[in-house]
Amino acid sequence: MGNHTKKKSVVIGLDEFTALSMRVRCKDMRNLSNCYLRFNSEMKSTHPAISSVAWTSFMTGKNPGKHGIFGFMDRIPNTYDIYYPNSKHIQAKPIWDILSNYNKRSVVINVPSTYPAMAMNGILISGFVAIDLARASFPASIVPTLKDMGYKIDVETQLIHESKDKLFEDLFLTLEKRTRAMLHFMKNEDWDLFIGIFTETDRLHHFFWEFMEKNDSKYSPLFLNYYKTIDASLGKIMENIDNDTTLILLSDHGFCTLQQEVYINHWLKEEGFLHFKTTPPKALSDIGAESKAYCLDPGRIYVNLRGREPMGCIEPGNDYEQLRNTLISKLTGLKDPVTQTNIIDRIHKREEIYQGENFNKAPDLVIEPKRGYDLKGAIYKETLLGKGVFSGMHTYDDAFVYINNKNIIKQPLEIIDVTATILNSMDIPIPSDMDGRNFVQWK
Repeated sequence: MGNHTKKKSVVIGLDEFTALSMRVRCKDMRNLSNCYLRFNSEMKSTHPAISSVAWTSFMTGKNPGKHGIFGFMDRIPNTYDIYYPNSKHIQAKPIWDILSNYNKRSVVINVPSTYPAMAMNGILISGFVAIDLARASFPASIVPTLKDMGYKIDVETQLIHESKDKLFEDLFLTLEKRTRAMLHFMKNEDWDLFIGIFTETDRLHHFFWEFMEKNDSKYSPLFLNYYKTIDASLGKIMENIDNDTTLILLSDHGFCTLQQEVYINHWLKEEGFLHFKTTPPKALSDIGAESKAYCLDPGRIYVNLRGREPMGCIEPGNDYEQLRNTLISKLTGLKDPVTQTNIIDRIHKREEIYQGENFNKAPDLVIEPKRGYDLKGAIYKETLLGKGVFSGMHTYDDAFVYINNKNIIKQPLEIIDVTATILNSMDIPIPSDMDGRNFVQWK
């Protein structure tokens, strides 16, 4: 285990923060720049690189084939109907439940995919997609405190349709309330593990990344001011952490400018792989029996497999493999019709990236796009490319991790390794079925 005495750990997440941001945009910010200069490393996310999958892999130390979360939405087995996974669908223990077996107490604030809040040894305030404060809070006794401080579950992103300025005001307000709650519970509760996630950066990036990159005269300064406010919040948190506590900062994935959304189901339809009973279809359940494949966000392709899908027409075995290989071959050559730029970086077969008891729920192919091309599973679009209100998108690479006063010994780093590293820092055995591995040499 190493000769170390660290028994408490603090984990602060900055959703969608990039290693590039740490290196370039935060160079004049005292706390973030200091973290970058000391023991910071780039980190890989998950496939797909979305928050529900990445943060669940972080909290369990397991791949989606074990924890069972493959996207923000998934298929109800044996149907074409969709459901939205929540904490009750996670099929693996989060780290705070592991620690509870060793009489360790945790405070967990705003981790995505923890709604509704489940009973645990400590405090839990659910993150995205929490909608009700009472159901997002455990124990129930903390709800009055949260209401008194004006706690906000999330940024009101619908304000973008009224005014960018109103959205920015709510971004700053939500950050203020989030920081206040983190400091309150950090100071007033006993804990061995403290986890706090700032998802406000996700909302900032999705709506304002392009303004920052183009140095917009109004919103670029506001964007950087937001970073400075994050830095100040981090500084207040760090003031309450002693030198004997392990501090980990991390993001769940990287980020870049969104050039085009890519509607994979449109491509499948145009290539003859997907058919619908009605035009336009209202839901995936309108799929036609002759369909060979369909796509869910973001770039998860499912074969219409006999015996698994209600109207499956592709036989398992050779037919299945031939179809997957055909899809890979054709999609790999997909180009932006305007710029002739390649859209797809690589395509993963599910057995290459997933393993575990939930493997059969996994998509058959997972498409990894080139930077700038955001894959979408919209059921019906009349064009291959388009663009909505978002100006930025997730990336698999360029996430970051920082750990105080330690030597990082494992490369490449993946978000799935963080839980094992936390357990190791607290002298807790790493479960044998955990996929992640400790990445730190303890001093």
